[in-house]
Amino acid sequence: MDDLKRSRVTIIAVSAIVLFFLTNYLARFLFGLTGVLVSVVIAALIAVYISWSVARVLKRVPTGEERARVLWSYGGFLGALFVAWAAYVGLSTGLDMGAVIFLLSHYLPYPALAHLMLSDRMVGRFVGEPG
Repeated sequence: MDDLKRSRVTIIAVSAIVLFFLTNYLARFLFGLTGVLVSVVIAALIAVYISWSVARVLKRVPTGEERARVLWSYGGFLGALFVAWAAYVGLSTGLDMGAVIFLLSHYLPYPALAHLMLSDRMVGRFVGEPG
């Protein structure tokens, strides 16, 4: 049973990564929205999705291992993606401190808001109070 829940938690992280690509494509290329605020809004929506999905799958607050699995899978993949993008920018036009800060300001809301929404208190709201 634990293996099934572990794989479902991993599937939630993978689906959040897919949502990252889809929402960014819709917002940035189809609707023409840009800026850090768009990244924050998308990160918040995906974080709520992650929290809600974990609560629905587990029907309880996640353990530290489950929370870490989601955060490392989601944040780690996005981190690798942003590092690859930074390497591309660095090789093509050069990477100065302003570009690094720009990339970090677009990346950091994703794992930070996911971490916030996976707290016991926030997931507990989706699970519901016992009694």
